[in-house]
Amino acid sequence: MAKFILRRLILMLLTMFIVSVAVFAITTAAPGNVARNVLGIQITPEQEASFLAQNGLDKPLVERYISWLLGTDWRASAQVGLTVRQITTEDGFTEWWAVAEDGLLTRWELVGEDLISRKLQPDGSLIEQKDNERWQIKDAQSEFTRLQANKVEVQNDPQLNEADRQAILKPLDQILDILQNAGNKDQATLLAELTGPESALRELRDEDAARQKQDFENAGSELASKNPLLQAIVVSHRLNSAEEFKQSDMQFMAGQLSRAAVKLRPVDPATADQIQKAYDSLKANDDESARAALEIATPTLVHLTGNLGALADGLQNGDYILATKVLNDLSDPAITPFDEAQMTVLPDILQSAGGALQESNSELGDAMIQAVASLEAGQLEEARNSLTDAAEVISAVGQVISRTDAAGRSLVGRSFWGIDLQNHAVRWETGTGKDVWVFIQGTGWKAYSGGPVEYIPLQKGLLRGDPGVSLRTGRPVADLLYIRLRNSLVLAGLAFVIVMPLALVLGVLAGLNEGKTSDRLLSIGGMMFSVTPEFATGIFLILIFAFWLDLVPGATVFGEKAPWSRPDMLILPVMTLTLIELGYVLRITRASMVEVMKAPYIRTAFLKGLPYRRIVLKHAIRNALMAPITIIMLHVNWLLGGIVVVEVIFGYPGLGSYLLESALFKDYNAIVAGSMVLVMVAVSTQLLADIIYTFINPRIRYS
Repeated sequence: MAKFILRRLILMLLTMFIVSVAVFAITTAAPGNVARNVLGIQITPEQEASFLAQNGLDKPLVERYISWLLGTDWRASAQVGLTVRQITTEDGFTEWWAVAEDGLLTRWELVGEDLISRKLQPDGSLIEQKDNERWQIKDAQSEFTRLQANKVEVQNDPQLNEADRQAILKPLDQILDILQNAGNKDQATLLAELTGPESALRELRDEDAARQKQDFENAGSELASKNPLLQAIVVSHRLNSAEEFKQSDMQFMAGQLSRAAVKLRPVDPATADQIQKAYDSLKANDDESARAALEIATPTLVHLTGNLGALADGLQNGDYILATKVLNDLSDPAITPFDEAQMTVLPDILQSAGGALQESNSELGDAMIQAVASLEAGQLEEARNSLTDAAEVISAVGQVISRTDAAGRSLVGRSFWGIDLQNHAVRWETGTGKDVWVFIQGTGWKAYSGGPVEYIPLQKGLLRGDPGVSLRTGRPVADLLYIRLRNSLVLAGLAFVIVMPLALVLGVLAGLNEGKTSDRLLSIGGMMFSVTPEFATGIFLILIFAFWLDLVPGATVFGEKAPWSRPDMLILPVMTLTLIELGYVLRITRASMVEVMKAPYIRTAFLKGLPYRRIVLKHAIRNALMAPITIIMLHVNWLLGGIVVVEVIFGYPGLGSYLLESALFKDYNAIVAGSMVLVMVAVSTQLLADIIYTFINPRIRYS
């Protein structure tokens, strides 16, 4: 028996390994975008890339699997150069820290371009201080090559005025000389030599420029997405690109054209008809005909909208020269005469633009809104003056943004590996001028000039009891899995204790009374309950006992509290499971009992004159229970992971519903960890069934 149990345990480990690999591969290959599932469809490509990097989803599948199985703390320690340790706070949260040279637990964050260390003192307090001496200059040769290319960009950047260009080029040339002659100079010497020219570049930067740039991008996106006529122009541009369109894409664009046609019909019926033709073509999946129809309509649309679609493009793409030109053209009577059709269309678009820009720059937003008020009052000259003011604001702000970006790109890049405040080992970079998007749990997205560029999500690995963090909730999977497994064990255990003895007894009675009225009643009742879908049984019980009789609650609402804190909420879920399982196990037991009672050795016992009671209890039931025991043990696994329908109907926070929610979000850490639990249960219950066989039938022996 000992050897048999050992073989089963080895089989369980092998099965768990194979299942984990399979689930990992299937989850990765499954359609869907985990970043958009978790954060919403409005995230930008940069934000999506940052989310994937922070959660290790940008790594190859094999590397991700090894990290999930063996952990990442050992790899993080090698990168950071310090021991990495996990602690549990007084609030029960797990945190990762690095053990610094002075023995204190330390984590870091980047504030602007300053590296701030947080040291945990023995009394539990935190001491924050600048830790910039940890920055390491990136390879001098590679930085020299990068900054040479950046110098050419600065020289040819049309967004920079000549004064800003020269103010950047002078310290940039000094930096290039220092890097070219770096030789074998140590870090301290290089840092000292770079202090002067880099200080000059930092003085050219505006701390508010990154926020203003992002606000402009958001305003441009909002403007382009809210106005139907501008959307029609965007559709025209898309159709003229080399993009290949799916049917869903064409149906979406058709919806945009439909709204544009309705909006334009009172102003210009002929152009509206062309847009309607394009709409009909897209509905029929004919993008060629739609393109031809929009080629006729687009020039009129551009005229009516004052080319404000180009304003949206300029703001989104950082082309402030284009954005300024659009507003200057609107203020020029020779280019934009403000004819009757334009006066009908432009105020609404300018109002939307002013509202979108109001938050980013109140002066700019006020100028746009004042232009709308002047147009509606027929004061065309005042409207043109307001548009000129708006153009000047965009030009001035654009120059500040361009100067800040160019100066930032001209700094020498530095990097540092450390532990951040969100339980990652992180390689920070600063001085490269790149905007880095970081998702902070509970705060949202923030853009930094420089920041984390490489992540190692910290975990101990499944073999040490840590399957990682849930992508959906941001909490450790092990904690949530324990709560959900506990809840399912309570629900399944209650159903098991009730249904199995009852089903076995009724099945034996039906089998012993084959063909009689009691057998037919039990068989029909069992079939009725076993074939009725779980959701139908659950809803039926809710209607009767929760709504009509008002005896028990129709839903389970206890959060993360123990299920036994509200036993009244368990009644209907347990009844549903009991009825479903009762019929199935009853019929299996009946069939097994009927078969055994017809066996030759049972007939021999009757011929010998043995009492009926003794034949049934001593000879028949033992062998008849072999098949039901197998089915029952298989259904233990089903009761844990397969009762998702029952859990969803009653809102029960169990393992099945947890795995369903995780699968919908491609939360692979939770999916694979839950699968491991189910594999352990399946193999363990089959082992238990094999052991029970030896007590039921003494002839069965394992070696």
